Amino acid sequence: MSTYVSVRGWVECDDRQLALVRELVERAERGPRRYRGGWSFPAEQPMWGNAVFFAADLRAGEEEHLRELLCRIAALPPSAPMREEDDDERVHGLFLVSHEADGPSEWRLHGGGLHRAPLPAEHAYLV
Repeated sequence: MSTYVSVRGWVECDDRQLALVRELVERAERGPRRYRGGWSFPAEQPMWGNAVFFAADLRAGEEEHLRELLCRIAALPPSAPMREEDDDERVHGLFLVSHEADGPSEWRLHGGGLHRAPLPAEHAYLV
């Protein structure tokens, strides 16, 4: 019997970064293609920025391909040069990960990287 990992989350970005995120997702060569259907790019965005969503149940081990893709997405540069007084305008997001064997965790996209952390107790009901 297989072990599964549920991954649910989103990426926030600006218009220029959105085009780059879409391109990275479409060009992702590693990992099963069937998981590309887990990505959702809403046609209309009712926010200042854009949100891209992902949800899928993956076979254990295949989440590493998604993690690699999210690392590339997190590393996208801000659309405009950042000044000290500016907010961090790089891509950011949050993914809740529930591994049947290893338990729950969070993947946080911020500061140009992907950071794994234990799932806070207040988020346990989500996984």
